[in-house]
Amino acid sequence: MQVTTEFGKIDISLQAISSIVKKVVSESYGPVNVGSPQTGFLTKLFGTGEDSRKGIKVTEEIDGTLEIDIDLILEYGVRIPTVVENIQENVFHKLKELTEATNIKVNIHVVGLQD
Repeated sequence: MQVTTEFGKIDISLQAISSIVKKVVSESYGPVNVGSPQTGFLTKLFGTGEDSRKGIKVTEEIDGTLEIDIDLILEYGVRIPTVVENIQENVFHKLKELTEATNIKVNIHVVGLQD
């Protein structure tokens, strides 16, 4: 991601954005873990791609839109739509505040529940 100021250009790596997202999710109520709950032998052997992205995938579209995909394992008993909506809003506002990005999509995939 590139931000232009009056003094020049600033490049923000997608890995740095992923770190921001991870921090925001860790501070939220409800998530137990980020990533896929399936770490079995066949998943490791054949590599479904879930392990490589570790639950957070950040992509930048041609038009500059940031698309964030987050795989979450939530605590059993929480209201899933409420928790997910809160996390989406928190991630959106924090990225907007820290990176000055205007076009941000936050997609959350609930991949499991845990006690």
